[in-house]
This record gives sequence, C-alpha cells and structure tokens, in this order.
Amino acid sequence: MYKKILPSALLATVLMLSGCGESDSTCRIDVQNAIDTGNYNVAISLLEGECQTVYTLSDLNMNLASVYMGKSGYSVSDVADMLINANDTQNDAFSSFILSVDEKKNPDSLQLLTKAQEYYIAAIAADTNSTVTELCSRENLDLNNDSRLENACLYISFNDTIKMTNTVTYLTGNVDQLVASLNNDADITPYDMQASMDALAWLIDTTFSPKEGNITAQDVNISNKSYAHVVVNYGENGVFYRLGKSIVKGVANSTVLTDGYCDSDGNRTACEGIENEDGSINMANALASSCYACPVVFDDNGRTEDVVKLLVDTFNSGAETITAIVDDPDLTQSIDDFKVDIAGNADVNITVDDIINYLNGN
Repeated sequence: MYKKILPSALLATVLMLSGCGESDSTCRIDVQNAIDTGNYNVAISLLEGECQTVYTLSDLNMNLASVYMGKSGYSVSDVADMLINANDTQNDAFSSFILSVDEKKNPDSLQLLTKAQEYYIAAIAADTNSTVTELCSRENLDLNNDSRLENACLYISFNDTIKMTNTVTYLTGNVDQLVASLNNDADITPYDMQASMDALAWLIDTTFSPKEGNITAQDVNISNKSYAHVVVNYGENGVFYRLGKSIVKGVANSTVLTDGYCDSDGNRTACEGIENEDGSINMANALASSCYACPVVFDDNGRTEDVVKLLVDTFNSGAETITAIVDDPDLTQSIDDFKVDIAGNADVNITVDDIINYLNGN
C-alpha cells in the first residue's frame, strides 16, 4: 500500500476545485480562502449554509473536519511538523511534544478536536455506528487501499495523538515544571499532577495507596449527573479536588476530565477564588465545601470523557494508525520514541499504569 501524508490545505484544495459550474467554483474558492486565512467561523458558516450543496456529503464532512481541526489550534500539517520535530531537543521526545501541544492549546481545543474527528468518521463511514477502530484497522486499510480512507484515518490518528497530549495539559497547571520533572531537570512532579495520577490510580486499583497523604471520595451530582467527588489530601502540600466516574473502585472506573471548579448546578462563578496558585484548594475559603472539580463538556448533550480513554485508548489508536499508513521514518521514529519514553518499549501498547508512572516521574 502506497503511504503518504497530504497536508490538510492540499487535501482541501483538491476537494474544493473538483466541482463544476462558476457558482460552485466561487463557493469553493471562498471556503478555501477562509481556511487559508484562519477565518474558520466564516468557513463553517459557508459550509453549513450557502455552499453546502456544492459538495458531496463526504467532501462536505472532510472539509468541516479540516476546518474544526484548524480551529482547535492544530492543523494537520502543524501536527505532522510537531511530531517530526519532537526529537530535535535534548529532552525526551514526548515531553517536548507536550510543550509544543501546550503552546498551541486554546480553551476549546479538546471539544473542537472531538468534533473534527466526528466529521472525519462521517466522511468515510457507511453508517453512523462505525468506529475508528473498525474503519482504520490495518486490515481494513490494506483491503480497501483507498486514498480517501487513508488520509482520513491518518488525520484521525494525528487528532488522537493531540487529544491525548492535550489531556495531559489539563491535569496540571504547571506544564513547564512537569516537563522539567520528566526530563530530570526538576526535583518533583507538580503536586497537582501527582494528585491527578493518584486519584486515577486510587479509583481503578482497589489495592492502591498514595505515597503520602490520603484519598477519600463521596457521591455527588453535578448538573444532574452522578460522579465521585475525590479529595486528595497531601497535608501541608495541599488538598486537591478531582472527579471520578463513580465511587465504586475497579478497572472500569476512571477520573473524568475537568477544568476549574463549579457547584452542583455547574455554576463556575460560585466557586471563583477557591484555587491556590499551585492548583490546590484554599480550604479556608467558605466556598470550598460546596465546590467540586468541574467536568469538561464535549457536546450539547452534556457528554463528558474518561481520562483513561483520553490518555490510553486515543494514544494507542493514533500510534497504530500512524505507523500503518506513514512511511516517513522521522514520523514513525517519533511515535516509537514516545512509546519508549512512556512505556519503555516501542513494540507494546501503553497501559494506564505506564501513563501514571511516567507522569509521576517514576
């Protein structure tokens, strides 16, 4: 199977100019100009409005995917460059990639990346129940030998790799110190990252005990959804709030991706001021007793995401697809180096324990 990388702009141009008729061409050029100049809201408005009928449904979905990927701060060509350049420092490859991802992150990156992936899937799926695993498996790619499928799957794999790394940046407020710790340039992992990993380990492993302090949890409803309010208490090193799927510990559990703090109604304003500069909770603030880590919402239906899924499943899926499609030695070497950095072996899928140990500097 011939393997290649097509920058998103090039793919978009091919799709835009493959129609007929003067008005169609004008629409395609207007959308392309909006993409090229970073006017993603204009591109979305055109694609969902007056220019919608210019494209086949598959082309429309591919272009919307490209637009939402760009709007997230991570165009396909940017991601390819970031992956290839991850080895160009004295640091380990994955920690360098974390810094690059953090620099481009915007408040809505994860939600926009998720939306982009949904459009990529819709562009190549025969039905809405199709999954990335099915569509982009090595077997399916080999059997179909379809450049549209290959390109979409490659872009999905880039998307997955960015989503996983973007998730890491939500788990600590001090990415620079985290990276310094990972590269042995700092004495300690940030306590807010340690709290994120300890809370995760405590929820999924019934035998886990933190090296310091203690962890407790209680049921809580936030915006009419049930969670576990997890309190990680490191004594003089701070108290940290995290959110779990439930208080029932075991491998099916996980923390939930959160950002900031809110009350049980999801009101963030009600919890302003409870967080210290190091990410710990100001327990002297009277509001602290009625506030919780606030879940990141990924769609209009209030969907949230498990941290295990975002860290483990997305990375393994993205890494496998990249190596299945791409023949660029620098790109595949970066993926192998990421695995070595995290799991110590390029020939295995990473596990949640690998992630916990790596991000805790173990």
